[in-house]
Amino acid sequence: MSSTRDISVLSSSDLCNIEALAEASLRQQDVALSKVRVYLDAGIDLEEIYLNRLVPTAHLLGSWWLSDRIGFAEVTLAIHSLQRIVYELSPQFLQGCDQKFNGYRAIFLTTPGSQHSFGTVMLSEFFKREGWTVSNASAEPADEVLRELSQQWFEVAGFSVSSDRGVEALRALILEARRTSLNPNVLFMVGGAMAELDHGLIATLGADLIGGDARDSERLAYHHVRNSKLAA
Repeated sequence: MSSTRDISVLSSSDLCNIEALAEASLRQQDVALSKVRVYLDAGIDLEEIYLNRLVPTAHLLGSWWLSDRIGFAEVTLAIHSLQRIVYELSPQFLQGCDQKFNGYRAIFLTTPGSQHSFGTVMLSEFFKREGWTVSNASAEPADEVLRELSQQWFEVAGFSVSSDRGVEALRALILEARRTSLNPNVLFMVGGAMAELDHGLIATLGADLIGGDARDSERLAYHHVRNSKLAA
């Protein structure tokens, strides 16, 4: 569920574009948005821009922060700029999605200890485009998550796990959510940087699905929900 493209295998040209977008996002949103509009004017599909420009840029910013190239305040503002770009382009990306309502509902949550929600924002866009009704929330406090899942029907609850901080709390949350969920067959999906590094995370957390990029995560979730409905 990570919408990521490994920046270590990018071509020098792609890496140059992503570094330029990262630098622009550090300056201000309008500068970064203008670069994205250049891609659009060049005929690059918005889905391609989301998956292979914005997401790798977010990961690059994260790596710069971890290496102390930029500070926490800087990475927070830059990621916020990327999120605002997604919100700005959302009407264009979701054009016609109101005609694709599939009757399914998903909730995406940032995990305990997570500082940013860019991954869940991106997931929401791809699920909405395919006709899902989507909610977003933080996994903290846990009581609010449990109340949300116990009072509303969701086919999928997704968590983006960016680090090992909060993994134990998330495992306990998923276990309790299974007991209290209004939908006893809700599917728990995990993704993010930690899921890429540790494919055993799905078992550790007691989840049902491990996502790929935002597009593949939606397809995987739809496939499993649809099959479970047909088998019922």
